[in-house]
Amino acid sequence: MAEIETVTGTAAAGHEMSAVEAAARIADGGLSPVDLAQQVLARIREDDPRVGAYTVVLEESVLEEAERASARIAREGPRGPLDGVPVSVKDLFDVAGTPTWAGSAALCEAGGTPAAADAPVVARLRSAGALLLGKTRMDEFAFGTVTPGTRNPRCPDRSAGGSSGGAAAAVAAGMGPLALGTDTGGSVRIPAAMCGVVGLKPTYGVLPGEGVVPLSWSLDTPGVLSRSVADAALAFAVLTGTGTDAHVEPWSVPEPASAEGLTLAVPDDALFSRCSPDVAERVAAAVDLLAAAGARIVRVSLPMADLVSPAVALIMAAEASAHHRRALRDGTALHPTTRDRLEEGALVPARDYIDALRTRQLLHAKWQEAFEGIDAFVLPTVAVPPVAHGEFFLPQPDGGMDVVPVASTRFAHPASLTGLPALSVPCGSPEDGLPVGLQFMGRPHGEQTLLRLGRLYESLSGGPWPVAEVPAGG
Repeated sequence: MAEIETVTGTAAAGHEMSAVEAAARIADGGLSPVDLAQQVLARIREDDPRVGAYTVVLEESVLEEAERASARIAREGPRGPLDGVPVSVKDLFDVAGTPTWAGSAALCEAGGTPAAADAPVVARLRSAGALLLGKTRMDEFAFGTVTPGTRNPRCPDRSAGGSSGGAAAAVAAGMGPLALGTDTGGSVRIPAAMCGVVGLKPTYGVLPGEGVVPLSWSLDTPGVLSRSVADAALAFAVLTGTGTDAHVEPWSVPEPASAEGLTLAVPDDALFSRCSPDVAERVAAAVDLLAAAGARIVRVSLPMADLVSPAVALIMAAEASAHHRRALRDGTALHPTTRDRLEEGALVPARDYIDALRTRQLLHAKWQEAFEGIDAFVLPTVAVPPVAHGEFFLPQPDGGMDVVPVASTRFAHPASLTGLPALSVPCGSPEDGLPVGLQFMGRPHGEQTLLRLGRLYESLSGGPWPVAEVPAGG
């Protein structure tokens, strides 16, 4: 398996290449989809036993797809902007011919019925030429923030986050340049922050949710994990149907030279006091970089911040319980924590659920007002760095105690409840220590602004972060 020369002249193994670079190399004949797939599969065989990112690897079918892609590209050229590029999907999406287990050991042990068709978002990846590597590990039914059995490739003694923990870990470790996840209360952005990769949660409703096992249908949205902002932009264009022509590049997000003309809102100090000092310091340094690049920074209070997480938790619990009522009724052997959460959701009174929906409507209006004169909000993605395996209670700077689910979701929930788009990028550089996420939150359908901001910060901070080298035996 030969190494590929990058545009800078340095040798890059296939598993280290970005999706944008791999697609360009394949299109110009410098890289075979078969060679790329073999290199990524070799990386999976070597590292995934120590990482636990994948539920199933479709090795035979992905190599067959790569052979067909190689022949087709040689004959006709690329049929789409991801032709020959391997991607993975969270085990919540239907993939034709493969069971969907939704992270449930009970469903996996039962075998399950292979899906009859791809979920629409998976079909869009295939239409653009993407090769399906396999399905990634997740919390059961996506109900969690710490994916069991998945280790963080950048710090194996710590969590990869959740519920799309397997997807983030796969991307961070070079086991595929792109992954599809879902974000309900932060499940794309949280693991992205903890694994030092990029996570994009689009505006609610932009991407179809059919063929995806729901957790909370009024909050769920498919999302993207990648190692670079440019890759996230490419995937988003493909998934929204604006990047299907191999000869145009609507996903190309130019790297801005400055932030001149942008006004960015930063939460007030009271909110940052609920972060670990390392997170607060690195996010503050990132804001200083953006200000030095020309951005106007304003300090704000997040609208009705104390109501956000309770409303998300109530809506999520009630809707999850409603969808999974059969599993509860039939006595399916669920993880005890999952069962407890679903049973709690079944006890939510209708009036409380309706009040939470009304709160969301009010908050949506308040956030619309908050964006007056603002291009994006800048805040942490997660209040703490990656937590140690088994850790639950976390000391706060003020002497109080936090718990991992709350610390993980505190800054993710505003975009979840309001349906606004949000982008998490690695904050600082790998030399700074454990991964930390910087989050940009935008107006409805403001993904392009977020992606441009992400690319700017990426360039200012020396990103994107490289592939993680998983320690032997780690």
